[in-house]
Amino acid sequence: MPHVSHASELTPPSLPGIHAGGIGRHSASRLQARIVIEPPMQAGDLLAMFWGHRFVSARTLHTDEVSDAIDMSIPGHLLHNGVHRLHYRLLTPGYRPIRSPERQVLVKLNCPGGNGDHAQLQPVQLAARVRHHGLSLDALNHDLPCTLAPYSNMAGGDQITLCWGDLRLDLPVLAQHQVGKPIKAKIPLALIQEWGPDPHLQLSYCILDRVGNRSIWAPARQLQVFVERPRSTSIHIPK
Repeated sequence: MPHVSHASELTPPSLPGIHAGGIGRHSASRLQARIVIEPPMQAGDLLAMFWGHRFVSARTLHTDEVSDAIDMSIPGHLLHNGVHRLHYRLLTPGYRPIRSPERQVLVKLNCPGGNGDHAQLQPVQLAARVRHHGLSLDALNHDLPCTLAPYSNMAGGDQITLCWGDLRLDLPVLAQHQVGKPIKAKIPLALIQEWGPDPHLQLSYCILDRVGNRSIWAPARQLQVFVERPRSTSIHIPK
C-alpha cells in the first residue's frame, strides 16, 4: 500500500444518531459513519472507511456529491464492548492517500440487568415491617429508605428511575465506586404524600446506561399505603 499522509484539514468521520455517551444495542443495529464532503475532495476521488485497522467499504465521489455528505454502513459484526476508533482515507488518482483524524467512540452492547431472556433485576428492598404491615401516612414523618441490589452489567453513569405508583423519581447518576455494591436510596416523604393512600401500591425501577441501553422494569414490590394504621381487633376467646 502506498504511503499514507495525515491531513488535519480533513474532518473526522461522525456517527449520526448514536447516544451522546457512545454506541448501544439499538444504534449498533443500524450504525452508519458520515463523511462531510469538502476540499480537497473532488469528483472522481475514492473514500475508504476503516473501523480500527479493518477496511469497511469504499465509495467514489460523483459530481453531485461534492458539496454534501455521504454515509457508509458499519457492519454489526465489527462491534464489541470497548473503545473503538474509525477513520477514512481520501485517495486521489496520482497522489498519496490522505488519512483523516480518528473518531473515538465507546461501544457497550450489554444492557443493565442483562440482555433478552437473561435480563433480571431484583425487586426494591424495603424494611420487613413495611413489606409485611404496610405504610401509615399519619405516622410517617421522614423519607422512606430503600435499597437496590447490584445487577448484571452495572456501570458508572447508569441512571436509575424509581416508580412509586405512577410518580417517578430519578436517583443520582451511579458513580464508579458504587458499581458492584447495593444502592442506598430514599423515597421523599413529599412524593409519598402526593400519591396518597393506595391499598395496592406498586414500587419498581428501571435503568438507563450511558449509551442509551435500557433495562427491563424490575418486578414490582407491592405494599399497602393507608392514611391511618388499622387498629388490631380484640378477639374474645370463650373459656
